Amino acid sequence: MVRSKQGKAKHRQKVNKIPCENVTKYLANTSTRHGFDGCLSPPLRQTASVLKQPVTIVTTSSKNTKPAPAVELKRATGRLTKPQQLFALKRLDRLRACTFLSPLDCDEVRFEKILAPQKVLPIGPGINEETATLSLAAALQSPTHGIPVTGQTGPKRSLDANPSVNINAEQPLIQTVVISEQDVLNQEERVLNARRRLEDALKNFGKTK
Repeated sequence: MVRSKQGKAKHRQKVNKIPCENVTKYLANTSTRHGFDGCLSPPLRQTASVLKQPVTIVTTSSKNTKPAPAVELKRATGRLTKPQQLFALKRLDRLRACTFLSPLDCDEVRFEKILAPQKVLPIGPGINEETATLSLAAALQSPTHGIPVTGQTGPKRSLDANPSVNINAEQPLIQTVVISEQDVLNQEERVLNARRRLEDALKNFGKTK
């Protein structure tokens, strides 16, 4: 160990005496003596680029703030899960809810047909009303982050003619539902009626006690 340290010290002194322009040549000629034949240039750090897409800087503290581009918003709020197949919701076909008629007998069941609301219409080849309703229920149960549930926005004729191109796999297999002002008023009336019935039931429940 002592001899190796002394040898290194002598080697450093010898290199320091050589002019700077000849240091590289000297090291290149003497590198084989020390068992190193590689490149003497310092290694460059080469890593994969983290930002594979261009970045748009959006400032919120300036008066000249511009909204983020639609492409950036779609990339930020896009689907994070694995995309599903085109007609993946067809697997919900022929599924029905059942109700046990007797809690003691599990064999006596009643199958209930799934009925769609009035404005929910199926779309696509071979899609019936039950499958469309189940696809809507599945979309509402597990919504995609940042994507509203709107149904298929394309025209019915093009969707039926070429579904593999025109159908959006991220939306349920229903036509676009248009909600009018009258629908909102009808829903408000239903809510008020339900509240009145609940209030009457609570009053009668207190009297019976």
